[in-house]
Amino acid sequence: MRPGMQQELWRATAVFSFSLFFGWSLGFPLQIFVISLAIYLLWSFKTISKIFLWIDRGMRNIPPDADGIWGEVADTLNRQRRRHKKSAEKLRTLIRRATKVTESLDQGVVVLKKNRTLDWWNTSAKALLNLRSTDRGSSIINLIREPRFIEYINKSEFAGSIKLMSHVQKDVLLEFEASFIDGQDIVLVITDVSRLSKLEQLKVEFVGNVSHELRTPLTVLRGYLETLEDLPDKNALETKAYEQMEKQIVRMQSLADDLILLSQMEEESNEPQNEEIDIVSMLNTIIDEAKVLSAGRHHFFFESQPLILQGNHGDIRAALGNIIFNAVNHNPDGAEIKVNIQLHENGIMIVIADDGVGMPVDEIPKMTERFYRGDNSRNSKSGGSGLGLAIAKHALTRGNASLDIISRPGQGATFECWFPLHTN
Repeated sequence: MRPGMQQELWRATAVFSFSLFFGWSLGFPLQIFVISLAIYLLWSFKTISKIFLWIDRGMRNIPPDADGIWGEVADTLNRQRRRHKKSAEKLRTLIRRATKVTESLDQGVVVLKKNRTLDWWNTSAKALLNLRSTDRGSSIINLIREPRFIEYINKSEFAGSIKLMSHVQKDVLLEFEASFIDGQDIVLVITDVSRLSKLEQLKVEFVGNVSHELRTPLTVLRGYLETLEDLPDKNALETKAYEQMEKQIVRMQSLADDLILLSQMEEESNEPQNEEIDIVSMLNTIIDEAKVLSAGRHHFFFESQPLILQGNHGDIRAALGNIIFNAVNHNPDGAEIKVNIQLHENGIMIVIADDGVGMPVDEIPKMTERFYRGDNSRNSKSGGSGLGLAIAKHALTRGNASLDIISRPGQGATFECWFPLHTN
């Protein structure tokens, strides 16, 4: 039992015992007991009134002087007040710190309510979207009327981001990325990606232009080498040197062609167009070309069913061609290369599998990086540019498709190209 409660019980017991004893000695025990009870209740009521008055005034000062159970109640409330004050101060400090952090960001941060109305924003968002204080409570859709943004912000689940030209500043590209807060409010992060976009465009144009410029000198060099190879009276060293130089020129030409293709795919203005593709006919053509490249060193198997695929013809051909040609270039003689088409309820999967050298599991995520050529046992003799799978993945991603690679050393590799039935 708490000390205050014990003190109150002792006090009540003493008062009522004294009143009964004193009343009994006077011959009026009941009357004296009732009078004592009334006095005790009036005293308790006065103490409670002081405590409530202290509470109504916000418990700012020290609690009223009281003992017993009511004193303990007042002390408990006072301790809770001090703890609450400390917690509130910590919370205010945290809020001030968070506000300073968000205000210092170059990215705009906007908090939307569940109904997509503006609730709060930082200084960067104010500048990027030209927001005013009177916009609080307005729908974000009234400020940004772009159909793509309206479709994005009204989704029940957010994934990824969208890029839109600013409606406030000319030639400014903004990236919008939204996420839910506790399933209710929405935080919208806005980033000015104009500079990055321009740098990316410059990089793409530079790589494309350099690759184009390489074609002419490489063609001239190859022509002279072919002429030199036809000269009589060459010794063995000269013959070997000409052959090696020609191989390197062919490799550089292949690299230039791949860089040009990849640069064209990365141009944002070069949007892929959907068209109906006879995927069986396309694969038959690619496999025929792969057989020429293989020169009978590999065995091909193709399982198919008549099927029309929606997508960009050039992108899909580049993706599937690079994967199949890689299987030829990077596997030893006698390897089997199997291609089959699987029709699923919500998409189409084209599987390209080989039983060749395979690759370590930790190398799989790197295989679609530019210029990654992997383990020597698989790539050193291929002479590849290291761009084949990078092109394949980029081409598939542009069409909302995906590429999964499954492989183990010595157990071959499987490339699964997944195409949703409805691509955009």
